[in-house]
Amino acid sequence: MVQQFLAEQGYSSALRELDRECGKKYVPDKLPKGSILLQLVYQHLEEAAAQAAADEDEARVAAEAEEEALLKGGSFGFAMEHVECVQNLHSTNIISIRCWPGAPRFLSGSGNGQVQLITFDGDLLWAQQLPGGGVLSLDLYIHERPYLLAGSMDGSVTILDAQEGTILASSKAHTKYCVRVMWGPSVSQFVSVSWDQTLVLHHWTPSASPEAQADIQQVHREQYTTAVTDAVLLPDKATVAVSLRNTNFLRLFSLETHREVDKVNMNAQGDNHVSFTASHLALSPCGKYILVSTDGARIIMFQIAGWHQTRNFFGLQIENFHQPVIAWHPSGYYFFAAAAHGQVYVFHVGSSKVIATFKPHEKNVRCLDYDEQQKCLVTGSFDRNVQIYRDGNAV
Repeated sequence: MVQQFLAEQGYSSALRELDRECGKKYVPDKLPKGSILLQLVYQHLEEAAAQAAADEDEARVAAEAEEEALLKGGSFGFAMEHVECVQNLHSTNIISIRCWPGAPRFLSGSGNGQVQLITFDGDLLWAQQLPGGGVLSLDLYIHERPYLLAGSMDGSVTILDAQEGTILASSKAHTKYCVRVMWGPSVSQFVSVSWDQTLVLHHWTPSASPEAQADIQQVHREQYTTAVTDAVLLPDKATVAVSLRNTNFLRLFSLETHREVDKVNMNAQGDNHVSFTASHLALSPCGKYILVSTDGARIIMFQIAGWHQTRNFFGLQIENFHQPVIAWHPSGYYFFAAAAHGQVYVFHVGSSKVIATFKPHEKNVRCLDYDEQQKCLVTGSFDRNVQIYRDGNAV
């Protein structure tokens, strides 16, 4: 077929060279049809085009179905019932909070470095003073033992026995605010990010002796050019999305290769204009979407597959020096956002509308967490109170 193609196209020199190399002389009448090679090539191209069109149709149908599900999901309404106010937990502002999955209790961190485990009824189970100042971030890992990870204002990270409150390990990982700590895919690995422009990957092993603290090893330190504002572990459990101040890109860092694997332009038009800072990241319960809270009143939702904008949310009332924080409802149809004057706004994802507001606090709402099993939203504030709301009719 190749010899026939060369002969038909007039490539006589190439044909003679091919005859010599392969040791077979081209016989024009040997093949029953002409242009066999070209027919095969065009057949392949047509089949590839047909498959591409079919794939495009399938993707379009899937996208339309997902869009319809978002629009219909939760369209029956939303309600939250206030059930408890736990007052004056700390002597200073409550900065971070974490629900204990499936149990009526929560962990709180304050501006003076204290961490507490408290029941929904307000009973103090334990309190621990951390040496690093205000506790900016908490993350809970339920394993054979429950472990609590804390990030502090002085840049330190601390691991506690979440059941007893004892400090198991501590390390001065950063030189400025440690704004986010998160467990990795296993209890031996965790990540911290800071205003000192770094992401640090840590490894630790619990000490065999209850009296001795364990060592925390810094496996890798990723240096950026601006302050890190937040980070979130993506559903593959191997990639961390990182937000930075004064840039239009999210950076994707691999926990496996210890390097940046990609960056995501948050501008829908693909330009490099910087009009906002991504300040807070929240992964959806289904793992398909990520909410990016900006330093203004805008919240952007990205679909992780393809990293394109699917929603923009406006209408959030904010104050000067607003510190955005979001908690998803487990249905994925709603999310809660801290707003001005101690308020919380409820957004319906499908319609991008604010469908409810309530005012749990007199001062800034600094932290939110939702316990799916208890069906409760827990809010913490600079007014030193924690408010607990139970789900009404949303599922």
